[in-house]
Amino acid sequence: MKTQWLLSAALAVALAGSAAADYRGSSWSDRQRFMDEGRVVSAVPIYETYYYRESSRRDDRYEICRTRNVEVERSYRSGNPASTIIGGAVGATVGSQAGRSPESQVFGAIAGGIIGGAIGHELGGRGETIVHYRTERECEVEYRHRRRELVGYEVRYRYNGREFMTFMDRHPGRYVRLEVEVTPRR
Repeated sequence: MKTQWLLSAALAVALAGSAAADYRGSSWSDRQRFMDEGRVVSAVPIYETYYYRESSRRDDRYEICRTRNVEVERSYRSGNPASTIIGGAVGATVGSQAGRSPESQVFGAIAGGIIGGAIGHELGGRGETIVHYRTERECEVEYRHRRRELVGYEVRYRYNGREFMTFMDRHPGRYVRLEVEVTPRR
């Protein structure tokens, strides 16, 4: 009896193992696909515009001209250099009176000369930049005939509480057909 029970158990384990191997080796997967519909929220047409020349007639085209100023020459005129020199001399004289020792009088004269020169330069003018312009006219030819061509639709649709967007070459109507794929998360 014990032998028969052992044989039955071994046979059951072997069959379960081969069934499990067949299950894992099959083409069956957890991924599932099905068709569903999404409700169209909006479908906006997208156009491309082409300009073309219909014939060789002169009245088919027109010119668009713009006038603009173009810089030709730029020159620089410096300020009055005498104001910098006079400011430096006055600053050096005032600065040399600042100290009692000979070293402090020299340092005061140098610092006063630098500061006085900078102030004299500001008061005498930094100079000016002179710019000369020339007026130019630019023209381009445009044609009166144009053609707008519908290239597709920007479609917004709602599926399962979420909104999505896609581009379609034709108007989808009230619903858009969807291929939905579901894969369980592991």
